[in-house]
Amino acid sequence: MDWEKQLSKYEGSPIRIWIEDRSGEEQTQPKPFTLYKVQQSVSQDYIQFFLNPTQFLSVPIFEGEQTIIDYSDSERWFVSHDIEAKLLYWVYLDKQI
Repeated sequence: MDWEKQLSKYEGSPIRIWIEDRSGEEQTQPKPFTLYKVQQSVSQDYIQFFLNPTQFLSVPIFEGEQTIIDYSDSERWFVSHDIEAKLLYWVYLDKQI
């Protein structure tokens, strides 16, 4: 899938980022940001969510159901499940497109 193309339509929109630790560590709450830019890494193994021109969250991309865009009636989100690291990367996309 072309993740950069799918996610770039959310640039300039509010997002919330949450990294869920499945190893039993204490959890944080989703943090709000405005998505500045989306860019796939040169290796194509990561998608970078830029929060401003110089800071970004790099999320690993996996095959199959480990990395998806999903939605409910009121919300849409990108999620990538790093099974080895026991982390779930959630990016809630607040703008319905």
